[in-house]
Amino acid sequence: MPAPVPSHVGPYLIRGVIGSGAMGVVYLAHDPAIDRAVVIKTIHRRLLESSDDEPGVAARFRVEAQAAGRLTHRNIVSVYQFGEDEDCAYIVMEYVPGRNLRDYIHAPRKLDVPQVLCVMLQLLDGLHYAHERGVVHRDIKPANLLIADDGRLKITDFGIARTESSQLTRANFVVGSPGYIAPEQYTDRSVDRRVDVFSAGVLLYQMLSGTTPFAGTDEAIMYKIVYEPHKPLTEVTKDAALQPFDAVIDLALAKNPAQRYSSALAMRTALKLLAPDGVPDLLPAEIVLPPALDGFEARPGDSSGPARQAPPVASQPGSAPPSAARSQPGTGPPSAPVPTGWDSEALAEIERELAVHVGPVARVVVRRAARGLSSVAAVRHAVAATIIDIDARERFLAKAGALRKSAVPATAGQAPASTAGGEPVSGLPMQGGDVDKAAAALLPSLGPIARVVAKRCAATSNTREQFVASVLEQLAPSVDARRVQADLWRALG
Repeated sequence: MPAPVPSHVGPYLIRGVIGSGAMGVVYLAHDPAIDRAVVIKTIHRRLLESSDDEPGVAARFRVEAQAAGRLTHRNIVSVYQFGEDEDCAYIVMEYVPGRNLRDYIHAPRKLDVPQVLCVMLQLLDGLHYAHERGVVHRDIKPANLLIADDGRLKITDFGIARTESSQLTRANFVVGSPGYIAPEQYTDRSVDRRVDVFSAGVLLYQMLSGTTPFAGTDEAIMYKIVYEPHKPLTEVTKDAALQPFDAVIDLALAKNPAQRYSSALAMRTALKLLAPDGVPDLLPAEIVLPPALDGFEARPGDSSGPARQAPPVASQPGSAPPSAARSQPGTGPPSAPVPTGWDSEALAEIERELAVHVGPVARVVVRRAARGLSSVAAVRHAVAATIIDIDARERFLAKAGALRKSAVPATAGQAPASTAGGEPVSGLPMQGGDVDKAAAALLPSLGPIARVVAKRCAATSNTREQFVASVLEQLAPSVDARRVQADLWRALG
């Protein structure tokens, strides 16, 4: 039975429920002091307490308030207040009647080029404003972009935004949504404003072609984004008139951020040069979709307060984590199936110890790392890279005798023969377990994509030497190739 809807949150009168989940509830409310409709995103009080259960939730919630609260722009949903009452903490934000951009992309009537440019120019305006104030969104996607009933675009959901003062980002933790994430969000520890430029490039491609440039399973998307070029827009659409946009998209989707547009403003300037005369500032009224009522639940008997046109169609960050959090290690919900061949008790100790450092996602990290591995030591070694503090990581590895040198389990087969100089002898065939060993060794350098790289390179290699060479060829310029090579031969040995 659903929890009763409160009459108030703080001083705000609750008029309906927009969405709810394990973290909290999003309400449509009325601000009596200013006589306006507002949206209130709440988070349960128990999640705000400092404990080992959910240490990252409150931090993300406060970062959203801090990040969005400093932004006042026509293309960004305004945050009015952060508050706490007896039962919850809450963010009060602008009410935006309308629909999200995903609804426009999937609508039977597609946006034409001037309308796509209208959306993109507004998006890039808002992003440039946020970037100049030290806020990087990191999850730009259609569901996080609202089209208000006046045709104006609004960026919402700064729940995983990164501020200059935030230390929430962890090594090998992926935040964002598959298909829209920049390569460096998978492979590097640091990100900057150019990750939002990449996501904007994906969005431009999608609105012009009807499909995203990187498709498939989450694992396949991850690999394509990091290593494979996208298909040219004109090849997908068979529309030669779109050829000028290929150059813009190529720069926005560059694998190396140094080769990408340096700012949202630079990308906006490039698109403005391609814009035909008469690109509207707002989407015209005949294009704007009517507000959606789905999911809105009014308070029984309530006829007062703001008109019940529709809830804002913001993603519901108080209800669930960002979409990539459901698929990437380190960001998913605190549940995951026990891998085949494992007893949950065998992994429980590692999960408890890791949770001290990374919070409730430890279970997901450990169980996903355990797939294909055959010993507790190997799992411990694989997940240790998610611990930022070096001393804490060493203590984690040392517990129960799981030292670094013994963390990767041995499997059948001989160690690679070597010359007097220590170089591996060519020709030693790949052996059972090599992919697992290599994936564990690559994790500290490559992050979650390590297993994908190991599997793909193994599929085209007959010998260990070919395998190592293939992996080295895949590395981004920012990755230390010598370290990777040494780690691989140590693991394969």
